[in-house]
Amino acid sequence: MRIAWHATSLVLFCATAWTHEPEAIPVKIPSNGVVLSGTMLLPDEKGQFPCVVLAGGTMSHTRDGGLIDPQGRPIARDSLKRLAEKLAAGGYASLRWDKRGHGLTPAGPRPPEIEDDVADVISAIEFARRHPCTNRVIVAGESAGAYFACLASKQGYPADAYIFLGALCSDYESMYDYNYGRLKEYADQSPENLRWVEQIALDGLAIGEHYRQMFQAARRGDKSYTISHGEYKRTIGLERLRTQINVSISDQFRYIRGPALVLHGSLDLNVPPADAASAERIMKENGNQWVARVMIESADHSFQISPADPDTRIRERYSFDSFKRPYSEQLYSTLLDWLRKTIPTDIAAGGSRPRKPEPLRAGIIAWNGIQVIEEVTDAEKHPGVETLEGRIGPLLNGDQSQAHYIDMPPGLFLAEHPHRTESIIYGVRGRFVLCSGGRRQLIKAGSLLWFKADEATGWEFPFDEPAYILIFKGSRSEKSDGEFLDNYLLDETSGGGGGVLSLGTLARRTRTGASYELTGHTLHGDRENERRGAIAARPAWKFFVPFLSSCAVPSNNMPMQRTG
Repeated sequence: MRIAWHATSLVLFCATAWTHEPEAIPVKIPSNGVVLSGTMLLPDEKGQFPCVVLAGGTMSHTRDGGLIDPQGRPIARDSLKRLAEKLAAGGYASLRWDKRGHGLTPAGPRPPEIEDDVADVISAIEFARRHPCTNRVIVAGESAGAYFACLASKQGYPADAYIFLGALCSDYESMYDYNYGRLKEYADQSPENLRWVEQIALDGLAIGEHYRQMFQAARRGDKSYTISHGEYKRTIGLERLRTQINVSISDQFRYIRGPALVLHGSLDLNVPPADAASAERIMKENGNQWVARVMIESADHSFQISPADPDTRIRERYSFDSFKRPYSEQLYSTLLDWLRKTIPTDIAAGGSRPRKPEPLRAGIIAWNGIQVIEEVTDAEKHPGVETLEGRIGPLLNGDQSQAHYIDMPPGLFLAEHPHRTESIIYGVRGRFVLCSGGRRQLIKAGSLLWFKADEATGWEFPFDEPAYILIFKGSRSEKSDGEFLDNYLLDETSGGGGGVLSLGTLARRTRTGASYELTGHTLHGDRENERRGAIAARPAWKFFVPFLSSCAVPSNNMPMQRTG
């Protein structure tokens, strides 16, 4: 994977954080020209788990399986979320994501094409393979997602096993005839049917009346085609369709070499149930004998229980009322039984599970064992608390390391005090004076400094401009961002050490050429009042410096130390 590197970017390798509670973990998956937003769901057990990559089809625009219709209206559907929850209950992790331009995933640099869908499946497979909480990868391809999984394997990114859910194994023109040609036939049966279709599925009817001409236009190389019915018109771009008609979907199943389970609803009105037998046959004819096929009785394309009456069934299919029906329990039991025999999960083995990544903050890009923050100097985009040192906040947390920032306004003074842990500090912008052992050293933007544990250091800011520093520590002192912020508030108001301001050290101090004054501050009994009092104290500082050169600040008894 590749990601642009900026001057203000911060990168962490193998970044994870400790948490005991199972949860849906937000993830960022860099792909071809876009970063996918997704969810990894882990079982509530210890150990590493097989991970099922849920490759949604054309009806799953969001990570949960939500559908957006041609007019841009969201249609409630949660088939992928339900499947992920069933997998977690059975001891399997899962990974799902919002497609390009939907949910939290931005649109890519162009309208999504098949190669982009395939690239996204490949990126998800590689993300799952490298995740510390997974050990093997299964791809569950829903509808056209099965085709994307086949192409990913063809390109050299196979999974350890496959589950095909209502997999398309017909050519695209046959699929259009099965969906839209049938709708036109239904509308032609009676005036009442026509009125219903015009009211509920007008776009589908227009496609049904024009799809053959649309395919001919795509074969001619036309860029678009306008479908219509009466006054209704919609122009459809043909770039994706031109790619689809030049590739044999059924032929791609020969690239599936691992164990495969083919599941199909017996009353599927989106993909012909006969496609399941075709996919099984092609895989076996090409040497894959680890293929099983199960028809889920009375289930539709989403594996929801379909009504027995054909007229009701077709109306629910095109009105999307079918999404309100219950899901088939036979689907989940069959799928999990096959998984346990094929790619077993050992949720009772005990041992120590690798640390789950804590939920990522907005603005963090993550994949595998890597996290990236862009615009690290924009403190307003990162959590933080106002302290007497300035605004302090966490940036990245690793297994055994962490980084935070301090955005320091001018006119501050911090007496020398010891720190519990060693630190490496990088001056990003501005200037400040490091004080330690009677020596003062000017630190400018671009400077890097280190101090060991328990070394007493302090700061002076006799300049008009603010300073911004990054602090790196080789150990984790907090388990989460929230604990980091709480600890800074607690340490500041209680006079504790650890590299934060201790009010006990802020007595009035006078030295030659400068005076420092803290007035009008009284600590109160409760923690919140102490915090507010500490913040309110900062404007009371009075910092007078008659002269400072661009060199280091001299102490009373030490010569000027140049930083040159």
